[in-house]
Amino acid sequence: MLTINADTHPLMNGMHKPDPRLPADQQDKRSVISIESADVDAWLAGTQQEAEESLRVPAIELISGGPA
Repeated sequence: MLTINADTHPLMNGMHKPDPRLPADQQDKRSVISIESADVDAWLAGTQQEAEESLRVPAIELISGGPA
């Protein structure tokens, strides 16, 4: 499962409970990501830079979610 930092994402940054033992700058928020179909070749056979560029948190418009 691929994850990426989501500290600045408007929805995904609120998905994990804070750890009271850690300061705010160490509260790394993670989001599961998928590789877009157009990026599969770069992920599997491209350079490291090309693979890294395919790792992005989905745009907020593509996610439907909120508190339960």
